[in-house]
Amino acid sequence: MSEALNDARRTLKAEATPAASVAIARRIPGKAKAQTEALRDYEAFNAKRRERIPVALWPFWAPGPDTLYRWRVRLTCGCVHEVLTHGNDAFPAEGRWPDPVHRSYLPPGQMWCRHDESANEQYQGVVEWGARGERTFPADPMEPLYDLDVETWMKIRHDEPRTSALWTVTLACGHATEMFSDLDWQPLDGPKRVSAEQQREMIAEFEQLWATDPGSDSDREREHMRRQLAEGWPRPATEQLCYTCPQARAIVVYQGVDWLVPRKKVEKADTGSRPSRKQIEQRLAKAQAEQKRLEEQLAELVQQDRSAE
Repeated sequence: MSEALNDARRTLKAEATPAASVAIARRIPGKAKAQTEALRDYEAFNAKRRERIPVALWPFWAPGPDTLYRWRVRLTCGCVHEVLTHGNDAFPAEGRWPDPVHRSYLPPGQMWCRHDESANEQYQGVVEWGARGERTFPADPMEPLYDLDVETWMKIRHDEPRTSALWTVTLACGHATEMFSDLDWQPLDGPKRVSAEQQREMIAEFEQLWATDPGSDSDREREHMRRQLAEGWPRPATEQLCYTCPQARAIVVYQGVDWLVPRKKVEKADTGSRPSRKQIEQRLAKAQAEQKRLEEQLAELVQQDRSAE
């Protein structure tokens, strides 16, 4: 893969990845969870997490509750959640929160919040190829799948088990997903493309299909295939559906609650601030009492001196 192509992909990622949300600090209506309940929930969660994490990594991946600060956040969907950060100066909108499906992290300031009425998934460009694994599939059944006709199914059907490479990829939106490739393919090879003649034939066939059967594909799939055909039908494909985008919400408001384990209050030293009226009255009464005592002592000494004369 050329350096120019790498630069182009990095630029695409920088331009398309959502920036951290511009969140504001403000009180959020409602009440935070009780401190004892929040602490109990975290300790139960952390105990399970520590079962699969080496002890040496606990301070990083499964810390104790003493260093964690509680926040309430409101998302663009209107939902309010409670979250924890390492310290009260680590603001939620600046952090990266987990994607529970792909075991990765969302872009800064986004959180996973699923809704049944979320928007449909859209295709996003692939900007980075990450970890690689392998997955083996059984032979395809004889009966056609995906509503294909028998003739088409017999052309693409796999009659033997096969193994494909499984990649974790980053999309232009900043979210992660998985894609397959041939076992011997590497990102440095770049996508394989059909010849110019095959490309023309495929475009003509698809356009004829869509003209005679407009309902054969959704508008989204049709536009996706048109883009891929224009690129020479690259394999692996250069874009993929993002199932995370519809569920990723930005943090728009955050409110500090308190430390998960409340700090002991330390009495502040007198810094010379203006005392209250009650404090002044108490000081004056003490001063007057002291003055009276000293006047009495002085009167006794004067009397003693006179007696001595």
